[in-house]
Amino acid sequence: MSIYCRTILLSALVMCCVTIGFAKGPVMTNTIEGTVYDERRNPVFNAFVELYNDVNVLTSRARTSTQGRFTFRGMSAGNYTIKVRPYGTNLLEDSQDVQVNNQSSQSDLVIVEFRLRIDKRITNLATGTPGETIYVQDIPQSAKKLYDSGIEKLAKKDNQGLSDLESAIKIFPQYFDALSRLGREYVSRKEYEKGYPFLLTAIDLNQRCDTCYYSLSYAFYQLKQYPAAAKAAMAAAVLDQSSTDIHLLLGTVLRLNGDYALSEKALLKAKSLAKTPNSEIHWQLSLLYNKVKRNQDAANELETYLKLVPNASNKRELQELIAKLRTQK
Repeated sequence: MSIYCRTILLSALVMCCVTIGFAKGPVMTNTIEGTVYDERRNPVFNAFVELYNDVNVLTSRARTSTQGRFTFRGMSAGNYTIKVRPYGTNLLEDSQDVQVNNQSSQSDLVIVEFRLRIDKRITNLATGTPGETIYVQDIPQSAKKLYDSGIEKLAKKDNQGLSDLESAIKIFPQYFDALSRLGREYVSRKEYEKGYPFLLTAIDLNQRCDTCYYSLSYAFYQLKQYPAAAKAAMAAAVLDQSSTDIHLLLGTVLRLNGDYALSEKALLKAKSLAKTPNSEIHWQLSLLYNKVKRNQDAANELETYLKLVPNASNKRELQELIAKLRTQK
């Protein structure tokens, strides 16, 4: 077959494929692309970005790249809201409304840019009165009924309670009690990816919810997002300064985040607040002191840990480690 004939045949095949494709309707892929910067136009890395539709339902989530970029694809035409939640930074959350249009059967590309301001919320919290405040809302009766049903079912270990809470939120997306409980319930079930978006929304509504911040911190801790976990735990510690668990979690995530001085302060605070000896506090202190080469202090904490947990599965290894630490300055 000549080159001319092959060219004609190839062109015919291409036209055939195109014709078949259009017979089924054009394939459109709408896209929203964006970049998140701070006030100095530095890219914000690893920020949480969420896409909500026109009835405030979360449709997609993304994380910013090292260049601060994020992408959403495949949404239909309509109005959307993009929310940027830069946990683990000192930046304020922000949102933008966007519109996706399809003109002449073409896919739409929407490009947005965020410039985040300094977040002073935690600083402001420090001047307030410790403790969680009561958050009052005017709840639609249908949503309230589903919420009460969900709480009752969860108390009976009935998983249908989760669906009831989610249905209540669909009716009233700003339902703080439902958002808070559902987020904390998912975290307690180790479904951290499911839980944290509900907690973020709950905190948007009520920034004095210490239990929301604590559960959010724990979720981020389990997801290995230590800067975000530390920020949420700091807020929880400001709101509830008498909680052993909050200060223990704060000390733990600060150590993992490399903030050793603040980690020790939080762990010692947890130790002073504990009504009974807490083995986990001594374990975390031993890890911290070992990290900063305070070998004698690390050995002391490990010895206390073994007194509280005499049947530890790794008891022999810990005893050998204590002996080794005692020989080092």
